[in-house]
Formats: sequence, C-alpha cells, structure tokens
Amino acid sequence: MKIIAKLDIQKIQYMNVFEKVVGLKAKYCFNYDSIIIFAVPRKLVTKAIGRNAENVNRLMRRINRKVKIVAVPTSRADLEYFIKVLIFPHKFRKLLLQNNELIIFSALREKAALIGRGKRRLHELSDILEKFFSIKKVIIK
Repeated sequence: MKIIAKLDIQKIQYMNVFEKVVGLKAKYCFNYDSIIIFAVPRKLVTKAIGRNAENVNRLMRRINRKVKIVAVPTSRADLEYFIKVLIFPHKFRKLLLQNNELIIFSALREKAALIGRGKRRLHELSDILEKFFSIKKVIIK
C-alpha cells in the first residue's frame, strides 16, 4: 500500500502533541468530520489509547478537538473495520468494492449523515480511502 499524506503545519503540531502526550509516534494524522484521527500500528493502539482512554482525553484537552486513534490498515481486508471506526457512531449495512470504486450501503437515516452538508464528509472519506486503499470513487446508497 502506497500512502501519500500531505502534512501541513497544523498536522505536524498535532503529531508532536500526540508524541508528547502518548509517548509514541503516530504514522498518520488526518481530519474526518472535524475529528483529528491519529493512525498508529495495530499492536500499539491500546497503548496509544491508554488505560480508561486517559491519553485520548488528555489529547482532547490539549488540542481542543475530538480525537480518535485507529490502527493503520495493512491490506484491503482491513477496509470494513477501518470505515466502521472512522464513521462511528454512524453505521452502514454492507460494502461493495468493484474496480477501485466503493459502494457503501447505509440505512436510510444514516445516508445524509454520511454524505454531510455540501458532501463534505463524503469528500473527506473519499480522500482518506484513496490514500490508504487507492479507492478512486466512493458512492453512498
């Protein structure tokens, strides 16, 4: 998997704060739905979150934003779990991947929340999935 992540000054600052608070280096940092998401290797996720999510709470207080810590996906087999973690608390029924095009079948009440105003969340999700899984197009039905 080839991942090209754009780091701006803000994301570099977030990654530095993450390293100081947690004591680990985050591999990636990105935004989804105004939440800062840090990706660390799968075996370090529980250590990064901390006992009773104390590291997550300290991070949220330090940067005044909601924070999630996820495992770096290693293959397409991790796709469903990665999307579930990203879009939580929203849910989907199933995924269909065809020719670098992902179709997400959602519940009726969830569709609008997954797309977002002005398709903002859909574009953010598309960018994230393109970086991690080389998926060119995301459709929500």
